[in-house]
Amino acid sequence: MDILVACPANCATGGPECLHEFASNLNKIVNARIWYWNAEGDPVPDEYSKYNCEYVITMPDDFDGILIVPEIYASKLTWFTCRKAIYWLGVDAYATWTPPRDYGAFLDDDILHIVQSEYAYDFLSKLGVKRIVYCTDALNEDFYEPYKEEPRSDTVLYNPAKATSFMGELIKASGVEYKPIQNMTRAEVIDSMRHAKLYVDFGEFPGRERMPREAALCGCCLITSKIGSAAFYKDFAHDYKYDSKPGHIWAITHKIHYVLEHYDECKKDFDFFRQTLRKDRETRSEQCENVVRALYDIQHYNTGT
Repeated sequence: MDILVACPANCATGGPECLHEFASNLNKIVNARIWYWNAEGDPVPDEYSKYNCEYVITMPDDFDGILIVPEIYASKLTWFTCRKAIYWLGVDAYATWTPPRDYGAFLDDDILHIVQSEYAYDFLSKLGVKRIVYCTDALNEDFYEPYKEEPRSDTVLYNPAKATSFMGELIKASGVEYKPIQNMTRAEVIDSMRHAKLYVDFGEFPGRERMPREAALCGCCLITSKIGSAAFYKDFAHDYKYDSKPGHIWAITHKIHYVLEHYDECKKDFDFFRQTLRKDRETRSEQCENVVRALYDIQHYNTGT
């Protein structure tokens, strides 16, 4: 089986890393390569060279394998005649930019849908999709490394790239120290997360966002919204969730202070979530094997072989 995994070129963010890690794992079972979309120059970000993925920058003319695209390229599937699959790393971009009447335009029976989150599974199931296989992403190996617990500060971490107006109001109202996770190396991010008590995220959750999971593995407690993937317990297995509404500011602020004052107690509430994150890593190979089996099914769909 020959597989191409479409990926944005020269892009080092969570989605492309997931695609590289995915292709690397598939390549242990079948022949899987990255296809860098609109590549210019060297398309491989330095951060992802470790995945050792073979790649192409154009679709081979004689390609008769299976093309896997992230959901952001779903509308382009009509360009190709080969077998196809969509890897749903998120939902919101597709749902936002696709009119509801066209939601099912790329949901044919011969297209496999690979989902990274329960949120995506729920979205597709409600559309009547049958060919769905679950394959979440493991985080960067550095976040799974054991570490010696050291004193933590009363600092609240957040991602300013996802800072909504609601998050701005919360920062003003809560009266505690916030530290943005930005312009940091991975080592600096890990160090910050291993010395803080709490990570707060009231941004969008189009899928299983990486930074909250990374923070949890580093020992942080979490407070999140109930938006998108965050609303699903299978995706984010914790109960420190609130609606992103002005009337909830006081309750969230109270919870923030409670966590900072009772960190050792609250940390235990995230033990199960951390177990699920480690299980994601342990079952990654099995999940990729399930994907390959499902890809074989669509490869031979209606062929009688």
